[in-house]
Amino acid sequence: MNVSDTQNQVRQASTSLNNAASHPSSGKGTLGKDDFLNLLMTQMTHQDPLNPMDSQGMMNQLTTMGSLEQMMNVNKQLDKLNQTQTGIAQASAYSFLDKDVTLKGGVANVLQGGTQPLQFQIPREAESIRVDITDASGAAIRTLDVGAQGPGKHTVIWDARDNNGDLVADSAYPFMVTAKASDNDPVPVETLMHGKVSGVRFDNGRPMLKVNGQEVDIREIIEMSNQSQRLFGNMQPYSLREAMQPLPPQMERRR
Repeated sequence: MNVSDTQNQVRQASTSLNNAASHPSSGKGTLGKDDFLNLLMTQMTHQDPLNPMDSQGMMNQLTTMGSLEQMMNVNKQLDKLNQTQTGIAQASAYSFLDKDVTLKGGVANVLQGGTQPLQFQIPREAESIRVDITDASGAAIRTLDVGAQGPGKHTVIWDARDNNGDLVADSAYPFMVTAKASDNDPVPVETLMHGKVSGVRFDNGRPMLKVNGQEVDIREIIEMSNQSQRLFGNMQPYSLREAMQPLPPQMERRR
């Protein structure tokens, strides 16, 4: 076999392997270590006896094959690590169920004529603070003057009424806080929401929590507690017989 025939066979083997990688029949889209080894053996089998492959070139190819195998093993370990981290994240997300949480955002939820305190925090002292509550369309329904406040977290009580004194309907109402310093410069404000986690959903592996009927990213949670459990966890309902007993006359009159 002459040198030209040997070179042609090597080129044919390389072309066959490249075609197999470009148009895989077994669903494999890239060359693996077995394909690399087959190519190396083909080169060694059909090398020119008068000009064999030098030892340095062979060692380079073997080193490349070893590096390829190590990279494949690292990728497998990374895949296992990602799966483990995803499982840990999902298990941790379920611990938020029935917990009271504080998260970023300015929305006041009115339910049965009542609402929770509006919360915000400022980094430095403000001479004047105003809270503007709007409906879903952005129209202002109530303005609250908070006055001067120092740095830190603050709460504002809203009675769920508009500027005319009428009780608003049950819904979610966005609110915005504007703070100014004594020199009339604006003070940065971060609005906060408080609610209870009632559900967990996973969006492409990312936990989404249902708080006050809305889905929020778990990364927006800045505080978690079990305040509701501490306040109401030990309360027992009245028995049916006791609940059916008539009230005393003085309590009937009050009711």
